Amino acid sequence: MTVDLRPWRRLLPIWLPAVGLCVVAAALYLWQSSESGGRAAGLRSQIEEFEAEKARLEGLLAQVEGERATVAAVNESFDLLYGQVFRSLDDRLTNILREVGLATRSAGLLPGSYKYDAEEDKKTGYVRFSIQFSVTGEYAQIRKLIAAVQSSPEFLVVEQIAFTGDEVAATQELTVAVRVATYLSEANRETLDRLTGGIRGAASAGDAEVPTGDAGQAPADAGGQITGDADAPVTGDGDGQVIGGGDAEAAG
Repeated sequence: MTVDLRPWRRLLPIWLPAVGLCVVAAALYLWQSSESGGRAAGLRSQIEEFEAEKARLEGLLAQVEGERATVAAVNESFDLLYGQVFRSLDDRLTNILREVGLATRSAGLLPGSYKYDAEEDKKTGYVRFSIQFSVTGEYAQIRKLIAAVQSSPEFLVVEQIAFTGDEVAATQELTVAVRVATYLSEANRETLDRLTGGIRGAASAGDAEVPTGDAGQAPADAGGQITGDADAPVTGDGDGQVIGGGDAEAAG
């Protein structure tokens, strides 16, 4: 039995391109759907890149959320410091004087007088309020005084300590000039002028004067008042009273 191929030969220009097109389409399909190359591999690579980018963005989002929570906590801490710790001079003056008086009494020391100073802190926007006084006592008493001041809930910081007297001490007692400072969120200008003689602009640490510590002792029963120059004897329990236009006094 023979097959007549003449019709196929006559139609060769028609069916051969069609067959070739089918073969090319099949080969293209196989290449596109293969694991090692083609569009499927390209799409898979793009999906992997998108997933990596998504993971990176999710990590950044988590980091931003953490930083946002940190910033919120810091802002809350600042609000706490501003509203409850530093507060205004009118709210804190009595407590500050009381804490300094308690610290000196706990160490068995009696300051002769208090001197006040205030300056604007441009970095924080607060007012740095400082108290200077001199005491005479033994080394252990001085250490106890400093520890009591720095543990005060009024956020008091011992800024300067200056020893005065002879180089060769004849006794175990030391005369020490101490500067204690804190920050105020607000300060009434009249009260500051009455205490310090006027608020100063921000100054460098090297410009600050060290108290000389030459204040004399006050008798135990003397009622002390702090006038406009902020230099007056204090009572036996280490407290001072402020007089002037505003009422602010330190109770023991």
